[in-house]
Amino acid sequence: MSESNKRKTWQHPWSYREGTIITVTMIVLGFALQIASGGTSFRLAGFPWNLISGVIFLAFLVLLFLFQKKHAVTKWLGGVKAALPAIFGFTFLVLLMGFVKQDVQSKNMLVELLGLNHLVKTWPFILINFYLLVLLGLVTLKRLTPFNLKNFGFFLNHFGLFLVLFSTALGSSDVKTLNMDCYEDQTEWRGREANGTVVELPVAIKLLNFTIEEFRPKLTIIDNKTGKIVIENSRQKFELLDRDAFDLFQYHLEVDTFYASSGRVEENYYPVNEPGSSPSARIKVTNLMDQSVSHGWVCSGSYAMQPEALKINENHSLIMLPAEPKKFSSEVSIVTKDGKSQTALIEVNKPFRINGWTIYQLGYNTKMGRWSDLSVLQLVRDPWLPAVYTGIFLMMAGAIFLFIFGKPKSGGTEHVA
Repeated sequence: MSESNKRKTWQHPWSYREGTIITVTMIVLGFALQIASGGTSFRLAGFPWNLISGVIFLAFLVLLFLFQKKHAVTKWLGGVKAALPAIFGFTFLVLLMGFVKQDVQSKNMLVELLGLNHLVKTWPFILINFYLLVLLGLVTLKRLTPFNLKNFGFFLNHFGLFLVLFSTALGSSDVKTLNMDCYEDQTEWRGREANGTVVELPVAIKLLNFTIEEFRPKLTIIDNKTGKIVIENSRQKFELLDRDAFDLFQYHLEVDTFYASSGRVEENYYPVNEPGSSPSARIKVTNLMDQSVSHGWVCSGSYAMQPEALKINENHSLIMLPAEPKKFSSEVSIVTKDGKSQTALIEVNKPFRINGWTIYQLGYNTKMGRWSDLSVLQLVRDPWLPAVYTGIFLMMAGAIFLFIFGKPKSGGTEHVA
């Protein structure tokens, strides 16, 4: 029997066994605390208390390393046998976040009770994150001596990861995410939190113009009896109105006329560009099975117009679906408390930043479509984000150092202490 098998649990030197027990215990204890709290979200106190607690934690790590670095437990905490099970535990929680939709209310009572739909704000995640910070902090301090290029690269890499986790944990309570409803030619300075609380902001936004660019609408065939889209080969089929002729199921379609914006007058549609106008098309439909022909107008409809379908036969009708947005943006005027005023164009994936706030284009009134006079903006403030970016930069720099200086030169020998 090997020596490792003879060693009793909790007898030094500790191994992966103790690391696994500690990690599993933390996760189980975390979920127990989560159940005891009724599944509520855990939130640290904001500034300055989070900063004070962070400084105390750092001081604890440094003192532990300086005065207890030769203790068996401290040496084990700074080693791979503690780190690897903790990483697996952290990865397990991250995978859970991928399987369970986050930050939405769940109908499953167990999911709500365990906090699986907001894992980063739960006890198990907080405990594992704290444990990882202790391990990372100790191993980072240990690599400060001896000071050489190889250790420096290791230090940059691990301190960068430590800084990312540390800043994310403490900064989560300082992150502000607010939605703002902006109407054209009106000034708004209030945002709405996820729970509906209205918050006054240090910036005022006036919506000058909201514009939407749309794709051409799609056509599909519906069943006249059920009103549902016809399914062929286990899938629904749609065709974009970007061609003059195409086949759709058993029908050949020829587009005689298409209007991107139109209004109905008696039996026909005419091009207009007024609020509530809608795309329309006059189409000739040939049944490829019996060569029967029908033709007429289809219209997707809008908040001001009823949609119109073309009945092909007793079984099927042709319909036009509402046009999908290709791009939407808001031209706004922004005024801050310090008197700064400027105009900006905010688009999806092209946010605007001012005075620590990042403003995103979030949505609009989908019922009114491209005639919407409402633009929904999202304002996010994360004062700890620069620290997170710094940590990522340090990890990249550390990886480069380890790649260049991490291996001994060819033909040389490496001294092992």
